[in-house]
Amino acid sequence: MRIDTENEDGSATVEFVLLATLLLIPVIYFLMLTSQIQAAAYAAVAAADQAAKAMVTAPHEASAAQRADGVVALTVEDYGLDPAVAESTVNCSASPCLEPGSSVTVEVAIRVPVPLLPQGLGWDAAAATVTSASQQPVPRFG
Repeated sequence: MRIDTENEDGSATVEFVLLATLLLIPVIYFLMLTSQIQAAAYAAVAAADQAAKAMVTAPHEASAAQRADGVVALTVEDYGLDPAVAESTVNCSASPCLEPGSSVTVEVAIRVPVPLLPQGLGWDAAAATVTSASQQPVPRFG
């Protein structure tokens, strides 16, 4: 018994390209989504920590909130995210916020948009919301 291999024309290349494309596109999309969520997590931690430090070192209470908002926007932008997706809240342990010996807590929440989805169409599509909080003591002696 002899097998004739001269007349066999296969389509293995076409099948490989088709299957590779069908499997590779979802994997790449998942990696993009995961990297954006990880960047948002790092940005939230850094923004909350730096905003709390900026608040407690402010010379007066009027500029402290503006400093914190500016630091959050700058930090989020450094991680390649749009500052509009970040929201920050400030809680103080004392009634005047920068009372010596009190503490300031800054919480930052970042909404991670779905990759490759147009954001301007009015859809509210977020893959995740990442939050982080940081607490810093106000120095007792300025």
